[in-house]
Amino acid sequence: MTPQNDEKNPWLERIAVELDPERMDQSLRALTDKLKHYAEQGRYTRVRIKYKGKPIIPDVPLFALIAVEAATIWWAGPLRILVVNLGVKTFVEIELVHAAGEKVQEGQALFQDGEVEQAEATYREALRIKPGDPSALYHLGVLLKVTGKRDKARECFAAAAKVADHPDAERAQAAIDKLA
Repeated sequence: MTPQNDEKNPWLERIAVELDPERMDQSLRALTDKLKHYAEQGRYTRVRIKYKGKPIIPDVPLFALIAVEAATIWWAGPLRILVVNLGVKTFVEIELVHAAGEKVQEGQALFQDGEVEQAEATYREALRIKPGDPSALYHLGVLLKVTGKRDKARECFAAAAKVADHPDAERAQAAIDKLA
């Protein structure tokens, strides 16, 4: 059960979870622990549960899913119901969608449309929602570089490059090298 960044949608984090009816407690405990970890990152995260690449329920706020799972008895939780309905040993895909990633995407669209000031405000909003977000820092750095604010751009790139396991960290380091 490891988070993975989606190449097309870097604001999505995915967790593959094996749900085995014979080891239900272990499977759900591992999932709950992982979801609690991500819950600590902010209240702006929603859970998207997919089966064979398609969402099977609408996006649910992370805290709501955890609260419902914690409040229900053994056979009544939504994840347990999914296991029963999907059959025996099944893999479901859990996506954690963070609002900061959506703001970064919105900022990219604004920037491409030439709305530079609105794009900058949107990237800064993403950073307010999720401080230190490497995608927001990288894209804000690009915007600042293009608008001639090279020193501020370098700061953003340096902060983004510190998150070594994120796809935008490499791009941020390359941008720093070009600025030097």
